Amino acid sequence: MSRWNVPARWAARLVVAAAIVACGRPSEAPAPLHVTLAPDPDGQDTRVTLYAASHLKINARLAPALETSGGTVLRFAGHRLTPDSAYFAEPPSAVLPGHHDQVHGTLRASVCEVGQQVCRSVTLAL
Repeated sequence: MSRWNVPARWAARLVVAAAIVACGRPSEAPAPLHVTLAPDPDGQDTRVTLYAASHLKINARLAPALETSGGTVLRFAGHRLTPDSAYFAEPPSAVLPGHHDQVHGTLRASVCEVGQQVCRSVTLAL
């Protein structure tokens, strides 16, 4: 006779199966960066604004860039920087010529965890 009874064996199998399923799932962590699109004040173009997740700050010494699928490279800039000029104090933006509801391309930026001084590169496909 087995030293494990039938219910205990099934319970153990259930725990192992749940662990395998949990390990195979992708992380639900929020994206480190996201963009919004809005009409530019002149009404001719689209303003693309870059936002960081709440635990990150965007490095201003290495300007974020978006290379659109059409080959245009947009460099993000901001009017307000932190006192040391190292980070954007408000979300940086860039102007994309023409009216756009979506933007496709590759976004590259350098971000730092709040409270840390070491940044990391982030590349996102939009």
